[in-house]
Amino acid sequence: MTTTLITGANKGLGRETARRLLAAGHTVYIGARDEARGRAAAADLGARFVHIDVTDDASVTAA
Repeated sequence: MTTTLITGANKGLGRETARRLLAAGHTVYIGARDEARGRAAAADLGARFVHIDVTDDASVTAA
């Protein structure tokens, strides 16, 4: 099974990519700066949430 982290997956192309990968049986982590939106998208899609801001090195390391 493939595990994928998609940053910015709480909307747009990232969300659609996550949806398609989940439908294909992949494990998907939705990464987002906005925790509320990221958690909501993950719950809606059946994915897992990771709080991450790719412009912040400490956030990336923590993720």
